[in-house]
Amino acid sequence: MPLTDRFNHRVDYMRISVTDRCNERCLYCLPHEQVAWLPRGEILAFEEILRVARVAAGLGIVKFRITGGEPLVRRDVVPFIGGLNEIPGVSDIGLTTNATLLAPLAERLRANGVRRLNVSMDTLRPDRYAAISQRAMLREAVEGLDAARAAGFPQIKLNMVLMRGKNDDEVLEMIEFAREKSVVLRFIEMMPVSTTEVLTEANFMPVGEVMRLVRARHGELASEPGCQGNGPATYYTVPGLACRDGRPLLIGFIGALTNRHFCETCNKIRLTSDGKLRPCLGSHGEFDLKRVLRQPDATDTALRAVFMETIAGKPEQHEFRDNYQPGRRMTAIGG
Repeated sequence: MPLTDRFNHRVDYMRISVTDRCNERCLYCLPHEQVAWLPRGEILAFEEILRVARVAAGLGIVKFRITGGEPLVRRDVVPFIGGLNEIPGVSDIGLTTNATLLAPLAERLRANGVRRLNVSMDTLRPDRYAAISQRAMLREAVEGLDAARAAGFPQIKLNMVLMRGKNDDEVLEMIEFAREKSVVLRFIEMMPVSTTEVLTEANFMPVGEVMRLVRARHGELASEPGCQGNGPATYYTVPGLACRDGRPLLIGFIGALTNRHFCETCNKIRLTSDGKLRPCLGSHGEFDLKRVLRQPDATDTALRAVFMETIAGKPEQHEFRDNYQPGRRMTAIGG
């Protein structure tokens, strides 16, 4: 029996944040240098996360993505992913990373079951990278991306968050970079997921404007509806525009604020690093799984009940368009 919410969305995908810590301080995620990290005792142990994942898989959640913070800053994340890969029913494991720590881990991550890799890279210019991430690590990020390509991940996506006045003039450069690296490229609208001052009318750039830029340079886009993947992006190819390896360049657009149908295909829930289940990124609702998990007599039946309560609380739409006030930093929720 498929796990469905009250709007008949099939829920088969869970994003797991393994840490709220990150080695970068991106302006839209951690805009202030002074960050109060969660105490280590508040973070779920890997053994606890694996138990939660086994319960989730038993309910029909078979796709998982490991996030943070930056997940690669957490010690022993690779064997943890290997344990996740061994859970019966798990069919797909992804990882979202800034890639700065990826180069020495890429082959091990692939060997332990990671199939899909999302790399966050908002600019190709070292000075801008340092300004946006507040860390001068573009070289390390590109090395990590190259190591991932060499490790043979079946799918690598490059994510660029759009910021007017900061990287909006690099859209076409990023397309050429993605072609050179033979990876999928996704343009993402900035969302109000950190602090209220991060997203303004002045720095917001809609994906529709990017699409017009791409059409002006490369011609009409061809929709690729079969490339939906596990997320909300809509994908296109440009006829005649191919990657270095010969495959068509796939370009995705994620428009959480401008796409009115953004939530219609949502199939996910989120597990925060401190043990909360969230049915929606753009809503404050969350359910305390850790409180149940850490009871001495906690049963899987009790954990399943929290899952079902979370699914029942899944809203029809996110609240980003309604003067949304973020209650927690993105790193605490999970990217």
